[in-house]
Amino acid sequence: NGGLLRDCSAEENEDAIIYNNKLRPELKSLNQKLPGSRVVHLDIYTPLLNLIRNPSRYGFEVADRGCCGSGKIEVIALCSRFDIRTCTDASKYVFWDSFHPTETAYKYLVNVLIKTSINEFY
Repeated sequence: NGGLLRDCSAEENEDAIIYNNKLRPELKSLNQKLPGSRVVHLDIYTPLLNLIRNPSRYGFEVADRGCCGSGKIEVIALCSRFDIRTCTDASKYVFWDSFHPTETAYKYLVNVLIKTSINEFY
């Protein structure tokens, strides 16, 4: 799972869900123990997984590889918009490289976080 095949790993996804579910009550406890502080959990996991599993629902065409290079293994330093293998329209891709979302994907994620979590800050 993962790697060059870009398949989701059920076990690792389950671990992430368990972790996030355990984190929420811990953060609530911290907020109670630290008056004057605010510790906030922003769930980026769920909306990103939604993008990966259903890219067309959100206006994307490609979620199984990045726009840059082969889209399977390159990250930041190995990626460049000047690389001849870089896609012509990154907005159709969920990922820029093999790890980082595209600007369009980040815009979607930020909008979700604002809608679901903005009240956590006040």
